Amino acid sequence: MNTALVWALWLIVILAVIAMLIVGYINVRARRLDTYLGSFRCWARRDSQSGWTAGVAHYGVETLTWYRLVGFSMRPVFSMPRRTLEVSAPDTRSVDGTMIEVHLVSGDDRWQVAMAASSYNGLVSWAESGPPRSSQSSID
Repeated sequence: MNTALVWALWLIVILAVIAMLIVGYINVRARRLDTYLGSFRCWARRDSQSGWTAGVAHYGVETLTWYRLVGFSMRPVFSMPRRTLEVSAPDTRSVDGTMIEVHLVSGDDRWQVAMAASSYNGLVSWAESGPPRSSQSSID
């Protein structure tokens, strides 16, 4: 066999292995994020002009964090403390009413999040079950 052909085959094999490792890592990362207690699938965007990005939100003891579903980093894209988190009333966006959109505000940080109605109920319950706030306010 020609040595150039052997090198080309080795290069193809190495690239295929690297591609499989990357896909495997992304899959394991997504599954790991999805299995955290208090996690739910949702889509987020900064404002109405931005596109939606699939992700996983996780409500912990004191913060709501959101991770991109497809990515390499285990760091959240945004994190909002429960104490200052304001959740808007739901806006139904699907014909069958299973998907809703809400606005999340914490200080200067604002996000639009789309999720299943059951996830919204869990998020509101989590947000309202926190310690009392110094000033109660809601956004619409």
